[in-house]
Amino acid sequence: MKRVLPGAIAILSLGWLAYLWWGHWSDASTTVWAASSLAIAGAVGGAIVAPARARAHAAIAGALMWILAAFAFTRVIGRWPFAWDAMPDARYAAFITTMGVVVGFGLFRGAFWARWAAMAFSAGSMLGGALNSIHMRAFRDETAWLAAIGVIGGATILSQLVRPEVRAHFARSAQHAVWSSRDRLVASARWAAIANFAAAPMLLLYALGQPVAPTTIVSALVLAPILGLGSALVVARRAIGIVILGVGSLGLLAHTAATAEYVTAGSLPVVGYYAAFWLPAALLGLVAGVLAVTRAK
Repeated sequence: MKRVLPGAIAILSLGWLAYLWWGHWSDASTTVWAASSLAIAGAVGGAIVAPARARAHAAIAGALMWILAAFAFTRVIGRWPFAWDAMPDARYAAFITTMGVVVGFGLFRGAFWARWAAMAFSAGSMLGGALNSIHMRAFRDETAWLAAIGVIGGATILSQLVRPEVRAHFARSAQHAVWSSRDRLVASARWAAIANFAAAPMLLLYALGQPVAPTTIVSALVLAPILGLGSALVVARRAIGIVILGVGSLGLLAHTAATAEYVTAGSLPVVGYYAAFWLPAALLGLVAGVLAVTRAK
C-alpha cells in the first residue's frame, strides 16, 4: 500500500486540480500557476522515482518544505503574492518560514527528528487544507486552489516519508530502531508526538491570526511551546517528553473547552476547525501519559 500511495496521490492531484480549474484557466495568476506546478511536480516526481532511492524521496519532501518556507517568507516581508491570505499574521509566517527551512535541511541531512516533524506538519497541512476545501467546495477561485495545493503538498510529503525504504534510511542507527517497535507505549508516544507537533502551530495560528475568543489567547501561546517541547523530547527518546505531553494535554483540553465556551455563536465553526487539531493531540497525549504511568508502576 505504501508503494502504491505516491502514484495514487499524483493521479488524484492532477484530477482534482483539473476539476477545480476547468473553465477558469484564465482566472489564475502567474504565482498560482507556479505554486500549482510545483505541487504537481512534487507529486509526480515522488511517484516515478525508484522506491529504493530513499535519499531522493527525502529530498522531494525537503524541497517541498523549502518551497513552503519561501512562500511564507513573502508574507513576512509584506510581499504575499496571493489574493487569499492563508497566513493572516507575519509572526506566524515567520514561524512557518523558520520551521520549513530547518525541517527541510534536516530531511536533506537524513536527521531522524526531521522525518517526524515533516510528517506531523504534512498531516496538519492535509487536514487544514481538506477542511478548507470542504468549506470552499462550491468555489472555483484562488481560495479553493490554494486549499487544494495545501492538501496535495502535505499528501506528497507524507507519501514520501512513510515509504519503508525512507523509514529505514532515517532509522539507520540502533538507537532509532526502537521507534519502529509495536510496543503499545512506544506506538502511543509516536502518535502523540506527531499529533502534538501538528497542534502546536495551530495554537499559534489561532492566537496570532484568528483569536475568536480573546480570553484564550494567552493559554494558546503558553501551550504551543510546551507541546512542541514535549514532542521534541519524545522524538529524542526522553521519557519526560511523554509526561510533558500528558500534562499539556490536560491544558489543551481545558483550552479547547474554554475557547468553545467564550466564543460568540457565529464564530463557533472556527473553534470547530481548530478543535480538529487540538482534540486528537490532547487525547493521544493523555493515552501516552496514562500508559507511561501504568508501565512505571
